[in-house]
Amino acid sequence: MSKNFKKGKIVACLDMGSSKLICIIASIIDDEIKILGYGHKESKGIMAGAISDMRLAEKSIINVISEAERMAGFNIDKVLIGISGSQIQSNRKEVSAIITSDIVKSSDIKNLADLVRYEFNKANREIIHLIPIQYRIDDSDPIENPRYMSGDRLFAKFFCASTSQTTIKNIQNCLKRCQLSVDNYVSEPFASALSCLSDNDMNLGSIVIDIGGSSTSFCIIVEGKIIHIGSSLVGGMHINKDIATILGVKYEVAEKIKNINSSLLISPIEEKEIIKFDKSIDEDLSSIRITRSQMRDIISSRLEEIFESIKVVLEKSSISISIIPNIVITGGVTSIVGIDKLASEIFNKNVKIGYPIKSSYIPPEILNTANSCSLGMLIFLRNLYQKERNKTGFETKNNWFKKIIEKIASL
Repeated sequence: MSKNFKKGKIVACLDMGSSKLICIIASIIDDEIKILGYGHKESKGIMAGAISDMRLAEKSIINVISEAERMAGFNIDKVLIGISGSQIQSNRKEVSAIITSDIVKSSDIKNLADLVRYEFNKANREIIHLIPIQYRIDDSDPIENPRYMSGDRLFAKFFCASTSQTTIKNIQNCLKRCQLSVDNYVSEPFASALSCLSDNDMNLGSIVIDIGGSSTSFCIIVEGKIIHIGSSLVGGMHINKDIATILGVKYEVAEKIKNINSSLLISPIEEKEIIKFDKSIDEDLSSIRITRSQMRDIISSRLEEIFESIKVVLEKSSISISIIPNIVITGGVTSIVGIDKLASEIFNKNVKIGYPIKSSYIPPEILNTANSCSLGMLIFLRNLYQKERNKTGFETKNNWFKKIIEKIASL
């Protein structure tokens, strides 16, 4: 949503995870993001960011949007949607075109981007991110900005993150049934990166790993730009399933057990200690005997699989991860004590937990790693808003007048 109030530009985002749905409504005033309302509900009918059951997904989305609207005190009609990394393909495309005048204009660069979009559209793919990596004029060396330069032919290499048009259409259909429309799309690992990384981390180069419910996504950012997105179909829900299977308990009970006993760092004295379960969790737990070391092994085994699978995907990419200095892990699963140490041993690199950047305008109860993606989505919207304002030079309220200003600015 993008209305202009005295309290700022109103925006909303919807993080559609496999285990939870999060909707946040906020106002953007200059560089500040102020949370006005938020909702958090169990996710149903959604798997790995795609609609798996239209009716269940519709009900879940309506519930979480309504909760956020009640807190904010008004209704929304548009939301930014996050696309899971498991639904995204990464490609690099090089295109070229004749320079139409004496110098390179913005329209020449736009024509190259349109060529890439047309190619993906023919393949029934929807581009989520289209990032220029480098330009070249004729047989010159690569250049960063070709505008106002002269030559015969302009070449460009783009990083393209795309998803299936079927995925997009089903999301749009679901939101339409909820009386909503899509404001924009952003890849979830990139949103998490915006939330967790400093400017220095983005410029030097970082791999951000976002451990979700049913899958784990990652993105590589160098010099402030995404250069690769990937995923693994293993996530935090698989840890709960392991505990449920081994202990013979319900999934919901297994999740509570994991949350209470989620430390990988235990002393030798504690290793043989029998875990005592609270009867309030489940009456049948009194017959279960498991040591802290056994519980640690169950959790760490699945985490090792997650990190090893991401490592394999990274090694298969065309990018050498040896030159990337930072690895940051985020997502709700990172509340497990010692997860960063385990990841560091597997990747043989320094690994840190990615916490959302603090702000006095963000309530402390949502300022945690489980909400890194949704808070990053707000930063993505803020950046779009700033880009829009910089383009026109000032803020316009009437759509018809705004279009005239944008048309003049593009000449």
